[in-house]
Amino acid sequence: MSQHRDGNQRLSEIVMERRRRLAQRQQQRWQELEQLIRQAQSWTIRYLNADDLLRLGKLYQLATAELARANSSLMPAHPLHRLVGWGYSVLYAQSPLQRLRIWSAFAHWIWRDFPASVVAHLSFILLAAVALSIGATLTALVVLWRSEVAMAWLGEEMFVILQEVAQRHQPGRDWLPLMGRPFAFWVILLNNWRVALMGFGFGVSVILPSLYVLFVNGKLVGGVLAVSYQVGTLTELFGFIVPHGIVELPAFCFASAAGIAMGYHWLCPGDLPRLAAMVQAGRKAVPLLVGSLAMLLYAAFVEAFFSPHAKIPALVKWLFSGLEFAALIGYLTVRGLSSVVGKK
Repeated sequence: MSQHRDGNQRLSEIVMERRRRLAQRQQQRWQELEQLIRQAQSWTIRYLNADDLLRLGKLYQLATAELARANSSLMPAHPLHRLVGWGYSVLYAQSPLQRLRIWSAFAHWIWRDFPASVVAHLSFILLAAVALSIGATLTALVVLWRSEVAMAWLGEEMFVILQEVAQRHQPGRDWLPLMGRPFAFWVILLNNWRVALMGFGFGVSVILPSLYVLFVNGKLVGGVLAVSYQVGTLTELFGFIVPHGIVELPAFCFASAAGIAMGYHWLCPGDLPRLAAMVQAGRKAVPLLVGSLAMLLYAAFVEAFFSPHAKIPALVKWLFSGLEFAALIGYLTVRGLSSVVGKK
């Protein structure tokens, strides 16, 4: 009986010793793997010699296999999670040349594709701008000349909101505190993207709802300007709206125009099948949609951090808006026409 216990104890000691050696070897492997990953990250993986590169790949495979085994047996393997994730980011990272190509493609899109898409869709953009302008003009006239029907035209709730917006733009009043501007930025951005994507999606479907979205947004712009004129805060409100509105309103027109172009080619496919015509129009419209979303990102930043700044005089904001307008028109006109001519 004593010999049997001694044999079991000896066997247990052998098993424990083997486990200890195995854990020690694994620890050395993971330390070596971490060192190789650090070298690859510091000097980029291209500068590792052949032996180190092969060793890195082998140790990474062992680590992933061990991590899979540990996960399946519910064993804790937090260091391996970190190490394998780190190794993946190094082994499968894009090369500097690939990253350069991405930035080159982005620059090409900014410099050629987006302006060329604006010029190519100019008729649809003008249609969208007309819908927006009609909504703004009609609403302003109704509020100023037919105030008794203004509430019915805008809706009671919206009319009250526009009055509150007009009244809060008193000279020198800081209605958007500094601490609330980062949150306001995300709210503005997400709302603007929602409106732009609605205009695009409705345009793809049947065109007219997209024009209605622009018409409604025009009603809001015209309504708030007319109400602020009645309240006496038009100068301050104009100083708030113009810096971001110079970019924001064209962006809404661009997004809707991209969708309207696709919807038009679905209704009037020409010699192509409807689906093929729509796909072809979509390829040309995507740069316009993406460009409008990028413009709205910039407009949201200006609206949150610059437009409501009470210490910046309205005249300065108007001058800034003039520079924005000149830069936008110059960029889209010069680059757009040159891109179109270059493709011919």
